[in-house]
Amino acid sequence: MLSIVNINKSFGGRELLTEASLQVNRGDRIGLVGPNGAGKSTLINIILGREEPDSGEVSVDRRCSMGFLPQETATVGDERVIEIAINLHADLVPTRRALQKDDWQEHASDPLDPHSRYAELGGFGFEAKAKKTLAGLGFRESDLERPARELSGGWAMRAHLARLLVQEPDLLLLDEPTNHLDLHSLLWFQAHLQNYPGSILMVSHDREFLNRIVDSIVEVRFGQLNRYRGNYDEFLAQREANARGEAPNWRSSGPNSC
Repeated sequence: MLSIVNINKSFGGRELLTEASLQVNRGDRIGLVGPNGAGKSTLINIILGREEPDSGEVSVDRRCSMGFLPQETATVGDERVIEIAINLHADLVPTRRALQKDDWQEHASDPLDPHSRYAELGGFGFEAKAKKTLAGLGFRESDLERPARELSGGWAMRAHLARLLVQEPDLLLLDEPTNHLDLHSLLWFQAHLQNYPGSILMVSHDREFLNRIVDSIVEVRFGQLNRYRGNYDEFLAQREANARGEAPNWRSSGPNSC
């Protein structure tokens, strides 16, 4: 699905990643950890193609769809909350608006009426899923047609998270996804990810959340990507055992090239 081979990346003379490698396969649930400035965000940006490595190779299966939730930035325009969550195709939101106003023929060249076009795009199914997802993330039914620009930054992030969960990309990239969630929405999100059909690679400082979601930890340390099998607590135990020179327990493969 995703292969990173021997990448190097430097900033201002400081080498962040050195011959770093990572393999993400279908079904993997990986927590990406390391101190601030270690290179976690840089690695995510390289995966997304927003930055280029100085050397090395990054390849993504051409059939693999990716979705990304950034840590803080979630821009909104003139859309409504529900429209953010279903915005998976360029025609979905305009068709939904035409369906509500019944002015499709006036504003579009498509010969289909808005109801037929919306059904063809999967809009009714996406909308039902979006409403369920938004409710799980704490939105009330009365919020769904609310202008998104009225939302606080945290609630805008929830709306964008809902869109990703409706989309269900093959590889879900999350940067501190629990930052803006209250306990109710956090528990719902946690349960949802436990049954997520795709792969997950996420940066998080929420230890308990990582314990419940991931099956391996990749630590960014001294420019390397070291992979530990198990959740966050098991990662800590393995790393401590390695530091003492002890053999890892039966679940551990120890740090390894990913």
